[in-house]
Amino acid sequence: MISSSKWSLHQFFSKNAYIRPFLPPTSLYQPALLGTYLAKYQTVYIKPTRTHMGKGIIRVWKTEEGYQFVKERGEPEHARSLEDLQNKIANKCSEKNYIIQKGLDLAQIDGRSFDIRVMMMRNGRGRWQYAGMLAKVAGSDSVITNVARGGGYAVTVPLALVKSKAVDASKVKSVVAQLIQISHRVCTHFKKYRHTSQIGVDFAIDKQGNISIIEVNYDFPSHALFAKLKDKTYFRTIKRLHFQYRNRVKTKRS
Repeated sequence: MISSSKWSLHQFFSKNAYIRPFLPPTSLYQPALLGTYLAKYQTVYIKPTRTHMGKGIIRVWKTEEGYQFVKERGEPEHARSLEDLQNKIANKCSEKNYIIQKGLDLAQIDGRSFDIRVMMMRNGRGRWQYAGMLAKVAGSDSVITNVARGGGYAVTVPLALVKSKAVDASKVKSVVAQLIQISHRVCTHFKKYRHTSQIGVDFAIDKQGNISIIEVNYDFPSHALFAKLKDKTYFRTIKRLHFQYRNRVKTKRS
């Protein structure tokens, strides 16, 4: 069985030629890599490999005076040198293992970054089916888009794409279709793990409209997140498919 750690999942999906181009550059974190990544990328993220919901994520970026970083949300902290930064990051890292990842210049709504959750469910026949998607908008002082921890909110994907101006209105439908297609490929790559009945794929859309995969959630991706949308159609679809699949499993066991 595949591990749910972010590093194991990155390695797992990197083996797929279709999915690989959508994965941002990622390494298992070591302090020595901080300088290497910041030399290549203006912003990087340091993430615990085994926590979810945005817990413990640190955003780091270069400034004219040195470096700044934020853990989850709040005011940036400063570091004058790379060594100073490495020491301060070490004090913030309470988990055993972390990954370091290229920071993406996420599209924004009113100055707040957002990402996209696509929900895939197994239906009553055991086949993967698209169930819905939404955009998670970060809180006003947060570096994470998790709605519960970051103080953000949820909106529909077409609204987020148009309002952010990351995607031309005429291309919104094709972007939505591509997100669904990539999500189906993620599920297909997961085919060996038949115990998995629901997958939430988190996508980034940068300010140029490019798509990246941030994370694949396959343990217990939130259903309640979709209840935050004014239109409850996706939420009802998710609950219906979840019920159908559970009945299928019960029937097979009896």
